[in-house]
Order: sequence, then structure tokens, then C-alpha cells
Amino acid sequence: MRLGDSHNFGRHVSFRGDRVHKPRSLFWEQLLLSSESPLRALLDDAAGSPGFFGFLPRLQFFPDTSGPGGEVERIALAPLPGLTAARKRELSEVVGRSLALWSWLGAADLHWENLALGLDASDRIVFGPLDVELLLADLALPTETKLLPDADPEYAELCRHAAGVRRALPYLGKPIAASELLVLAAAYRQTLRLLDRHAERIGSVMNSLPGLADAPIRLLLRSTSDYARADSPALWPPLLPAEAEQLARGDVPYFFRFYGKKGIFYYTSSDLRQLGRLPLRGDVPQLEPLLDLARGLRSPSRQKLRQDGFFTVLGAFDHPTLTGKHEADALELVLTARTVTARFSDGEEWSTSRSQLRRFVGSVYLPCQCGETRSVLVPARTICSGA
Repeated sequence: MRLGDSHNFGRHVSFRGDRVHKPRSLFWEQLLLSSESPLRALLDDAAGSPGFFGFLPRLQFFPDTSGPGGEVERIALAPLPGLTAARKRELSEVVGRSLALWSWLGAADLHWENLALGLDASDRIVFGPLDVELLLADLALPTETKLLPDADPEYAELCRHAAGVRRALPYLGKPIAASELLVLAAAYRQTLRLLDRHAERIGSVMNSLPGLADAPIRLLLRSTSDYARADSPALWPPLLPAEAEQLARGDVPYFFRFYGKKGIFYYTSSDLRQLGRLPLRGDVPQLEPLLDLARGLRSPSRQKLRQDGFFTVLGAFDHPTLTGKHEADALELVLTARTVTARFSDGEEWSTSRSQLRRFVGSVYLPCQCGETRSVLVPARTICSGA
């Protein structure tokens, strides 16, 4: 059974019994989703508990030794039941930790169709991606992961519909209660602080991985919907020759970069052994630097991710009914009609206006429920009642 778009000379992801065949590199996916990943072992050790990052899937991988790609165990989860107060708190922590982890690692394309949510055989809540192809981007806000909706007016509604955290709304509520929002926001900050403390170790483990320099990091130069209207004179910017070449053979264009190398690459032979590269200069997309593993993934944008990112998380779930003072664990939130103030047990205090939140992030609360399904995976086809 073929899944998704055609890329790289007609290749498709497909089901093969209890496995998923993926005709592309599994390097990053295996690093984050494999039960045998050295990074997963380090994260568990850093947290002092395998349960802290236990929301990540633990899958078996079967690489193809003859070329890129291979097979992955199909994820097997049970749908979440109606949640008790304790389990709702657990899910809130999971969502907060997910937002922090994927933002810190520079992941992207985590829209709701790419996420599984359910209970594993050990009764753990699992909330994680099915595909990991974009990593190590230097992100300043969690909206860049696509888990939360960007406030860019040109794409605001598209981002709101696609936001990955909408998968959790049937269980957390619309709007989320203040008690759960506190837990979620505190988990976001706590997880970022944990990752920062162990940044050198994480960078060292990743930097020593065999095959790192040859692992493609996918790039999305434009949305798939843009390619669907490639013949439109309104398309801007115009197609690059490398995009037109791939579209002409029936593929959705597929581009990638490599850690430590300059340029945007694409495959030019059907055996995927020959690469083309876009010009390094001129009227072509230009790449931002990736996070530096040798420097422990440190970056000046980390401070923005901690503070502005924290308020971005609050802003995504903000609602006029959320008012008053609320306390839980290491966090106190004071919500007035105009301001949000966060006080932490370590003495830090942050404050911003509620209107300011709208500059960074869109609300996850839509009147429609497309994507807000209670099934483990989003159905292959959904219809938006608000369309």
C-alpha cells in the first residue's frame, strides 16, 4: 500500500505487513525513534529516568544495506481512553516536553498528520512523529517545528489547521484548563533547562555517529500545495530548474543538505547515486547555519527559545477564560485581561502583554475538529467542517 507523495524517481513510502518501507535515509529517524539509539540512552541517563522521554516511540529499524532507506516497525498503540485528572496531567507534561525537545533539536514538519498519539504495551502515553527528516535547525521559537501555529498572516490559517499539538486537544480540552496549562508550560521550561545542562554530552554523542556527514537533512523549499499549482502564473517565486525537472518526471521535488557541507542537493539519477546541487550564489534559496554539534548545539537563539518560546507556548493555548493566579510545582502564573506574568521557584519572573503573544503564535483553538481525532493516527483523509 503506497503512502504519501512520490519523490526521487517515483519512490513511495509503503506498508509491508507489520513494517513500513521508506526509500530514503533513516538516519535521523533511527536516532530519535529507535529503542537502540545512543542518543535515547543518553537522554534517559540525563533525565535520571527512562520515563521522562518515554513519550517517544521505541521502534525497530531494518536498514537496507544495498542503498538508502529500509524498513521500520509499524507503530502499535492503543487509542487513549478518557483521561483521569492524573493522566491528563501526564499528557500535559508530555506535550510540554515534546515542544521543548523538538525545538531544542531543531526539528520541523511536525504537523498533525505526522504524529501518533496513544498508549503503548506498557501503558505509557506515546506522542511522537512518524517521520524525522529535518533536524539541527537553529530554532528560536517552537512555532518553527510546526507543533504550534505560526502567526505569519500569509500562512496563519494553514499553520493553525496543521499544528501538531491539536492531536492532544480532544483530551486536554478547548480551552485547556489553567491547571494543565501550568503543567505543560513548566514541563517546557524544565526540559529546555535539562537539555541545556547536558548539551555538551548530547553534541558529542551526535558528532561521533558513523555516517553523520552523509545523512541527508531534508529541506522544504516550498509547500506541496505550491507544487500542485506549479502551472499557475501567480506562483512566486518561480520554479527553479531543479524543481521543474523533478515535477516533469512526476515527483514532488525533494531537496536536502548535509551536516558540515555547503549547498542544497537533490538526486539526479534513478539509483540515487548522483547528486545535483543548486548554485551557491544568485537568486536561489540560501541556507541558515545548522546547530554546531562540536559546540554542544549552543546558539544565541537559545535564550529566545527559553523565554519567548515559553510565552509562545502559553500564547498558543491562551483563552479569555484563563484568568487569575494559578500555582503548581515550580511555576506561578498570573493572568489578567492584559498581562501574563510567570514566577518561578528559582526567583526568575517574566511578564508580557497578552496582545504581544499574538505576534508570535496563533491559537490552536479552531471551531472545526479536523485533525483533532481520537485515533492513534490521523485518518488518511479528513474533511474540515469549517472549510
